[in-house]
Amino acid sequence: ADELDMDHIYIPFTDFLWGFTFIGPFSYFLWRYRTIILRIRQFLWKHGLIKPMDCDYEAMCATLCLEQTQAVHYYARTPEGSSLGNIAGFFFANFAYVDNDCNYQVADLFAVDIDLDTKRFVKAKLDDININAKETLILLWFNTIAAQHVKLHAMANWGVNVDEALADVNPFFRQSSVVTVLYNYFGYTPFNGFFETWAKEGLVSPGWLKPEKPLVQAFNHGIKANVWQHSQIVELVKYSEFVNFVVQVRAIFTAEFQKHKDLFPGTDGEAMFVGTVLHSLDHSLMDWNLKDPLWLDVDDPRFGKMAEVGRVVKVGFVSDVPGLYFHKRFKGSGHPFYEAVYKKAAKINKKLADNMDTCIIK
Repeated sequence: ADELDMDHIYIPFTDFLWGFTFIGPFSYFLWRYRTIILRIRQFLWKHGLIKPMDCDYEAMCATLCLEQTQAVHYYARTPEGSSLGNIAGFFFANFAYVDNDCNYQVADLFAVDIDLDTKRFVKAKLDDININAKETLILLWFNTIAAQHVKLHAMANWGVNVDEALADVNPFFRQSSVVTVLYNYFGYTPFNGFFETWAKEGLVSPGWLKPEKPLVQAFNHGIKANVWQHSQIVELVKYSEFVNFVVQVRAIFTAEFQKHKDLFPGTDGEAMFVGTVLHSLDHSLMDWNLKDPLWLDVDDPRFGKMAEVGRVVKVGFVSDVPGLYFHKRFKGSGHPFYEAVYKKAAKINKKLADNMDTCIIK
């Protein structure tokens, strides 16, 4: 491929069949079961029988900026001693979103200000429109699932090697590579086809079925936009558990990759880091951060349609896929490279290290 792309790598039919047998059914079960639970909860809430978990929207917006890969959109902060406080600006240029007519749109700028001391939302604007914390949460979550996270999937394709000859040299890595390629296919090419089912079940509006495929348009926008320049992200180390971990583990990963690079022919180390450490932790943090999908307001007059998809993705496509027979973590892999990285990463933050995957499998 000449540019970032989620689905362009070919694999042998036997690997494709293996994935459809031992991965596909369990992935399907996860979203099918979880969306049933979501429908039940939405019904009960509508009839006043349950309430969502309490949500501090101002704190949640700060968490989604600081404790996920969206942190790369950190631009700058106020000078030390500023009368405005210790405020960080997160800027999302050419921001892709879907309006309440289910039309794909691109705003010039989505800007979010976060107080780094209190870790709370200060203000946000979508172009010239001021938006509140509840609306900002929808936009931040939609950006995560639509335009930001797909970059990790796409970059991961340069951190794999599915050549059958590798089965003799590094079989665990080849299996992880096949899983990544398959899951990138699952998450991009067939994904839009699920909207018909979700629309029939009342989870999403019929507008998502438009032939223009608004969600895929947002996916493509994020992939083609590449990655925001983010060298200044080190300024967030003392304010973000995630950034602090990633900055240190990236150095560890790079050093260990150089030591073991003979095991990874034709593989880009940076892309491999993105497709393993960053991708898996983004999923784990998404799951931990947004504890209740009902926090996303599907009745919002401007952004409710994005909240519909946000709820479905949260329940069905964020957490670990059950039932897998093969090993997928750095921890316990028995592989010299992954174990070396894990051992050092666990000393920095064991919880995050324990959730590092060796492939894209969610």
